Amino acid sequence: MKTVICLLLLTCIAVGVNAEGLPVLHQEVVIWLNPGEHFVKVKTTLSIPAGVDTLKISQRCQITEQSGGHMDFASADLEAERWTLPLEPSVCHIRPSNEPDAYEWFYHYKGYFLESTADVVFSRENVGREIQATVGEEGIYLALEGWLPYSDQALNTYHLTIKTPTGWEPVTQGKRVRHHDDTWEVITEWDIPNPSDGLILVANKYHVTERQFGDVTSYTYFLADEPKLVETYMERTGAYLEMYGEMIGPYPYAKFATVENWFPTGYGMPSWTLLGGTVLRLPFIPTTSFGHEIAHNWWGNSAFVDDVEGNWCEGLTVYCADYHYKSLESDEAAREYRRNLLKDYVAYVRDDKEIPLSEFRSRHSGATRAIGYGKAMMVFHMVDRLIGREAFLDALREVWSSHMYQPVAWSGFMDAFGRLGDVDLSDFADQWLTRKGAPLISLAAAELDGETVTVTLIQDDSTWRTDVPVVFERRDGPIEHIVTLDGPEVSISIEAPGATAVHVDPDYHVFRRLHPDEIEPTLNLVLGDTEPRFVLPTGLLAGAGRTFAEDWIESDDPVVVTTDAPSDGHARILLNPDPETLAALLPAGTQVSGTLLFLEGQRHDLKKSDAVMTVPSPDEPGVTWLVVICRSAPRLEKLAGRLSHYGKYSYLMFPARGRPLRGNWPIAASPLSLTLH
Repeated sequence: MKTVICLLLLTCIAVGVNAEGLPVLHQEVVIWLNPGEHFVKVKTTLSIPAGVDTLKISQRCQITEQSGGHMDFASADLEAERWTLPLEPSVCHIRPSNEPDAYEWFYHYKGYFLESTADVVFSRENVGREIQATVGEEGIYLALEGWLPYSDQALNTYHLTIKTPTGWEPVTQGKRVRHHDDTWEVITEWDIPNPSDGLILVANKYHVTERQFGDVTSYTYFLADEPKLVETYMERTGAYLEMYGEMIGPYPYAKFATVENWFPTGYGMPSWTLLGGTVLRLPFIPTTSFGHEIAHNWWGNSAFVDDVEGNWCEGLTVYCADYHYKSLESDEAAREYRRNLLKDYVAYVRDDKEIPLSEFRSRHSGATRAIGYGKAMMVFHMVDRLIGREAFLDALREVWSSHMYQPVAWSGFMDAFGRLGDVDLSDFADQWLTRKGAPLISLAAAELDGETVTVTLIQDDSTWRTDVPVVFERRDGPIEHIVTLDGPEVSISIEAPGATAVHVDPDYHVFRRLHPDEIEPTLNLVLGDTEPRFVLPTGLLAGAGRTFAEDWIESDDPVVVTTDAPSDGHARILLNPDPETLAALLPAGTQVSGTLLFLEGQRHDLKKSDAVMTVPSPDEPGVTWLVVICRSAPRLEKLAGRLSHYGKYSYLMFPARGRPLRGNWPIAASPLSLTLH
């Protein structure tokens, strides 16, 4: 199972397992890696269980020897074809000579792999081109389906002997049981006894550090000798192993390795993670996304995803990691995290991009992230509130312990939640997992009569059934009531002595579509538009502006308009607009005077700093524009790639050095709050 960190989040992208009791295919493998000549050579003996009659292997492989059976498939058997045949696997129909129930088969092959990593881009919103296999002096990376044989009819275990040039250290999943470095080569052995659906291997000239946390060995494989960075990741590894051991159960592998890659990645495999050097060194990664990656060793990489009902593991890992960290920080931090998930849903999930959770398989866009991560996380949160934390955690532990190295589906979780929480969740699961969309809830009226408050809620679609928290603000402290909204309208009367105001779901506990007035302009509302319009600068910054636009859309064909172009429903990105346009767009209290920007009571020098500010469209409610002020061509050319990190913010100031100033404009009065008179 492979997971992917795209800057801040991870995505399970491996093929989901959807059958209980798959047989296990074991391989004894010897691997030679030759970066100078760009090939990998393999000798393997497969113990093929009964019921497995097909294998798959990359068409790029040149088989030189086989025994024990017969295979029908084409492979590259001529030296001239080594670079021309496709990488995709061919199906191998196995016909053993003596037809036993289980048998062994041996073969020896060689494969040439070299892909350029120069254009690999990782972003939070879209997964770019992924490298499949490359063997070269910069590094070795083998993730191609079929570089080792596999079967869709079985899971796999392995014992690997890997031989690399001296100075080169390989790493893969499982336990390193031998390491020998002599004059000519490094020999390592890896025991991988836990079933998985594939194997990824990397090698490079690593500085390797090892530390023990109980029965678990922690490694760092970094491309430079950086003791402080090593210490940071070692400390965090130990803390997360302890955290999730208590929350879910004992760590399921013998090791955890943090491995640096020479091109941008953020991958997680059973017992290790592969991070590009830039991501690895971002200051917030060790305390955020890194913990998410370790949590995936429980969810997705040991309890596998049965994706016939959709991929649950991203939302659950967000719940146990990213959201859990905010909950530990404070109630307000957790509330803001939930609010940001609902804001992301509005920003990215347009009608044509909506899918139910039962159809989510992997993240490949902002919309799939908002659904597969955000909506799924909120479903787990709503279940937690419905059945109580103790029952919720007991159910998680039960599901994990009973499905180690086995697939589990959404229904497995819902059954456990319902049984341990003593509640029937069949209707809840049907609504939130198989139905796309979200309810839009409104506060139609709130009337005070003595000490009784009558509240009327309405929703845009009467077929949603939602338990809505309604909070009554009082001088003696707030009180909360849960109102079940299961039709177009519901009115309830509540005794609330001293109530002064009513707030509907003020802490964002319900997955719902936010009203426009609940959302301040943010970068995500611009990032969520797949066809934004660009107003480019002229003069010396024209070329840099064009580069910014192309980087933003990850294409060389941005839609360019003039400042006075009529509105068309799309976000507009204005690069260095003229003073008159700026003055008309910027909010009160924010202004530009010459080379100075006055923002939130602070003065900024625009010769040294760059400003990014969202503003509402002047004539289209609900549409957000983006103003970018950057007076340096080199800085402007690189600015677009930095902004996806900060989608939840309204404005950013990038200084010449250090972290950016960031913040949010205040929101208007919420339509879900009313003052009582």
